[in-house]
Amino acid sequence: MSRSVIIWLTALISFSTTLASAQDVSSGTPLPCLDVRIASVRDFDEKVAKLDAENRDLKSRIEKAADDGEKQELQRRLDPIQAQLLDLTFQRECVRTDYKIQVLRAPGEPPPAWVETTAFFATNRAATGNAAPEKFFGSDRRADLQYGKTVISIPTARRPGDLNLPSLWRFELTADPSKHFIFKSLTPLGTNDAQAQLAAAIKASPKQSLLVFVHGYNVSFFDAAMRTSQLAHDLSFQGEAIFFSWPSAATTSGYSHDEKAVQLSEPAFDQFLDDLGKSGATNIILVAHSMGNRLVTKVLSDRASRGKPTPNLHELLLAAPDINAEIFREQILPGLEKLQGTHRSIYASSSDLALRASKIVHDYRRVGETIGGVLTFADFETIDASGVAPALRSFGHSYVVDSAKVLGDIAETIDLHFDADQRNLPRQGAPPSAWWLLK
Repeated sequence: MSRSVIIWLTALISFSTTLASAQDVSSGTPLPCLDVRIASVRDFDEKVAKLDAENRDLKSRIEKAADDGEKQELQRRLDPIQAQLLDLTFQRECVRTDYKIQVLRAPGEPPPAWVETTAFFATNRAATGNAAPEKFFGSDRRADLQYGKTVISIPTARRPGDLNLPSLWRFELTADPSKHFIFKSLTPLGTNDAQAQLAAAIKASPKQSLLVFVHGYNVSFFDAAMRTSQLAHDLSFQGEAIFFSWPSAATTSGYSHDEKAVQLSEPAFDQFLDDLGKSGATNIILVAHSMGNRLVTKVLSDRASRGKPTPNLHELLLAAPDINAEIFREQILPGLEKLQGTHRSIYASSSDLALRASKIVHDYRRVGETIGGVLTFADFETIDASGVAPALRSFGHSYVVDSAKVLGDIAETIDLHFDADQRNLPRQGAPPSAWWLLK
């Protein structure tokens, strides 16, 4: 092989690696793994142990600090350590060898080869000034809501739960609509125009139903749009879909940013729920994921406590909730108990790395984890999805949209209005602390 060819191949590989790191968000390779070179689990464990010791020491010193100035200085030192811990926790999974890919039922290939789907959106993300749909909104926050709609094409020959995107690792330089999801367009709409178009679409739908999706930590606007369309498509949802996208930083180390952003988004989400009351939907299904559960449950609880209704909310599904379990039980549940006519489910898993990583920051159990026992809560059906949560994709955290079994269970819940016993899920434990197993 000539020297010029070797140089060309080296450059191509380097270029492909750089681009793939930025672009390849397909289900095959989680983003944090793309930059991980050959290493051992032991190497990662040693780094994590060292940082965790610093983490715990600084937390202890913050609690004992004599004044606010000292606390602020210690917190300034703590933040980057926690960010490194989060990145290392995710990267450690990239060098594991005990993963088994979950085999999902492969559908046939009915014509057409792809379908175009429309999903409405509301966001308090600020526009970037870039007109490309996938880059239109960033991670900065705006004070008011921006409405609009997205059009995404979805290939029909795919496994339920898969989100297929072009990958340079597979030498896919351009998107093929018969193989890949394609973000075709984004149209900003004024509030009145958005409400009118959404109401018209719901009125024309078979069941006047509305699927609302609220994403979690480490999610871009692009990801939220893609997942909303995929979720509605895989559920064969007989209605319209809309997602609320709060300004996540969309990085694994941006956990602290996302916690502040989701809290600051509460007024915008409250306004969003008010606006949904004008949609004409007679059946609203609200699916919250990960850190988005904090936003959804806090606002719903506050509204119910104030006697402010959220009309026609028939299903509330909390998927992988990244919420302090004690705060949820003591501060949020009392308000949610006042919701009338709403069936409530929690999907939890022991395979969820992101929730395990959350403990690095908080030291408290999360509602959506099952390590140490399944947590149960009054008026909620807790579904243990550990056995059907594919750990290889998105670190076991996005099983609500990744797992064909979970998608099927959600479909039965919202289509047939069946509770867990009616869906023939095995009941575990005994009332009032019973839960159900999805397998």
